[in-house]
Parts: sequence; structure tokens; C-alpha cells
Amino acid sequence: MKRTHLLLSALLLAIAASSQAGETELQALALSHQHAALETMARERLTRDSLDDAALWYWGLDAASEPRLRVELLARVQDCVRGKPQSARCQNLWGVLIAARLMEEIDLGALGAIGEVREHFENAVMLAPQDYALRHDLQAFYLEVPGVLGGSHRKARAQAEALARTDPARAALLNAEVAISDKDFDAAESLLAAVQPGDDRLLAADLQAVQADLGTAMIEADAPARARALFERLLRQDPNAPELYIGLGRSLMGLKKASAAVPAFEQALRLDARCHVQHRLAAAAEAAGDKARAIAAWQRVLGEPAEKAHADAARDRLAALSH
Repeated sequence: MKRTHLLLSALLLAIAASSQAGETELQALALSHQHAALETMARERLTRDSLDDAALWYWGLDAASEPRLRVELLARVQDCVRGKPQSARCQNLWGVLIAARLMEEIDLGALGAIGEVREHFENAVMLAPQDYALRHDLQAFYLEVPGVLGGSHRKARAQAEALARTDPARAALLNAEVAISDKDFDAAESLLAAVQPGDDRLLAADLQAVQADLGTAMIEADAPARARALFERLLRQDPNAPELYIGLGRSLMGLKKASAAVPAFEQALRLDARCHVQHRLAAAAEAAGDKARAIAAWQRVLGEPAEKAHADAARDRLAALSH
């Protein structure tokens, strides 16, 4: 699955979509990127009730990109599905955890695992058909995966159609994701401009997540100037969102402005140390001619299990910089 920011978007959408009783503290810890505190609270709740799907879901979405926790979380979510088969959240989290592993470790066994992701995402939507966050994850699967492996633009559009009557604003967000996938950025911007959250902070968070998707797609389509303008506008609205600084940094790198990208990546890490952008910071610092900062960042890449996909590059660059 190509969209490496899927986990972050999933967490933002999950926080925005859920306001059930007893979840306020979990939401607050997730929003403020207090990973250790969130894990502690989730473990305490799961000690009292091993099938507490709210605690497991928030913790799991927050930690899915952490290899050291993923094995434990997967075992817990499998127990949850067996013990609480009507839990849409546990079905969704099972798919998220497998998808997170696939993003890091594509191998010959991936084909079967891709089908497993689809199965659990589809099960989650079947159990909670009005849940936007769950439909968004399923739609992302349909858009990112080739048709022979279960992808389908028709099914992706159907996710928007399913919410058109009950939640037209979020249906527009899902339609925007289809336009983004088609690289029809004008259509996506038009759809997003029509969504006016007002005082609805939950809808505002949903909107920002899709806007970030749009900016990332612009970068990948070699339109960094357009992406930069978008991320700068979003940061004026929300200067405490680490994912927006990552998007800005990537845009600046695309514009060959490495010196400006370095502080953007550093600010993202200050806001959330679990951003896993050390490799981007290292590359930006090296391109900017800051050898010491680049070496330090490449060394941190080697020390982070979640950055292992960039370990070979880190070793190569450290060897080159040592001369």
C-alpha cells in the first residue's frame, strides 16, 4: 500500500469521529501526541477489561507504526475479535496493523496479507456502516491497491455514496479522496472548499486530514509549489499539527529549498517525536550542507526500528559523510 501517511490520517479521523462516553481522555492524549501516557491508560483499562475496544483502538492506531508494539497489539486485537465479534473497531484495527506491517515489509507473503486487510476493513464497515473513519480506511484500501488484489474505484466511490444522505459533508470528503487519487486536484479543492465546519471541531479535523492527503498527492505529482501554498495556509489555521510541517518540509525539498525544509522537519519532531521523519531531516540537512546535523539525524535513523526501511541509506550516507 503506497500511502505511508495512512496511519496518521487514520488516527486523526478516529479521534474526530468518536465522542463516546469515557473516551475523552483517550482522545486528548492522542491529540496531544502523549504516546507513553496513552499506552499507560490503555493498558490500565485493558487490565480491567481485556475487551475494551475503545482503549485498544486508540492505543493501536497511535502505536501501529511501532514494530516493538505491533506483535502485542495484533494478539490483543485478535482476542478482541474472538471475544467481541461485533466490534467494528477491533476489525478495523486488525486491518490497520497488518497494513502497517506491509508498508515496512513487502515480501512474497504480502498478497495474502493484502486480502486480510481488505477483509477486516470490509467487516468493520459492515458492522458500523455510518462510521466515517472506518469507511475512509476502506476507501483508502480500494484506491491504493491494484484491481487484481481487490482495489476498485467503483467501490471507493460507493463509500461516499453510502454517506451522501446521512452525512453529506463527509461524503464530500470521500469524493475528494477519489479526485485526489485521480490527480484531479482542482475537483478535490472544489469539493473541500464546499465543506464548512464552522464550530464543528470534529468535522474540521476530518477536513484537515483530507487536505493533508491532497497536499501529499501534489508533492508526489511533482507540484511542490502548489503543495507548499496549501500546507502554509493550513499551518496558519493550525500551527500545532506535526503532519502539516512534514508536508511543508517535503514541499520545500521538492522546490530545492533544503535549508528551509530542515526547520520544518525539526518542528514536526518537536511536536511529535514519533513522526519517523529522521530520514527526511537527515537528507534535508545534508542537501543544505549541514554535515554535523545530517550525521546526527542519519545516526538516529539507525537507532529507530520504525525507520529500518531507511537503514541501508543511512549507513551509506554515514560512510560517505565520514570522508
